[in-house]
Amino acid sequence: MTPMPPEILDTSRRKIGKFMRRATPDLGEPILALRDAGGAIPIFELQWERTAGDDWRLTGANEPELSKRMVDSTIVECRVFFTEGEDCYLPGIVSALRALVGPELAAARRPLKEHVAQVVSGSRIGASGPVFNSGRLEMDNGLGPGLLLGSDLMAMDYIYGVALHEDDDRLARLANVPLASALKAVVYHFNDLLHVIANVRAQIENDIAKGHFQLTPSV
Repeated sequence: MTPMPPEILDTSRRKIGKFMRRATPDLGEPILALRDAGGAIPIFELQWERTAGDDWRLTGANEPELSKRMVDSTIVECRVFFTEGEDCYLPGIVSALRALVGPELAAARRPLKEHVAQVVSGSRIGASGPVFNSGRLEMDNGLGPGLLLGSDLMAMDYIYGVALHEDDDRLARLANVPLASALKAVVYHFNDLLHVIANVRAQIENDIAKGHFQLTPSV
């Protein structure tokens, strides 16, 4: 087996070192604070009232309140993990890890590569599809008559059309979507992104702890 060129190993170490500095446990803290005990973002918080005997009555359903400022700041904080060409781009980090651990362990890290690909593909998140849909059935929401926008597309339209820079096509698709739905789309898909970032970090920490590679070249 041909050894990996030293320059590729050096680049891989640099990328992983940068990733570890950026992917801290408090990354995306405003979204982490919204998670329930199982690590998910609740769609609704249901309120129940006990009536006679063991019967219960639903008295209300509250949605998490989302701040545009909070969502926008989290997008800026996490942009480097899903933007192609960035050193911390998640698929690139997994490739760097596989380069450093050697061919045998690289093959064993293929499920991690597939795990990341379910969330990040190209410069977008939500690769596995929408969590919910929104729009106006009587309008063309930008996909054709009667077609609603999926949360994955809404999230990316908001990220690239509103938060990072204005894009006329993306802004037009968001015209029939409530701001609350667009913010919710970003939060739900960013929750998946943050889970994947944490999993990649945990694998890197495990491989370093087991001596599979070092962040600084051995002398």
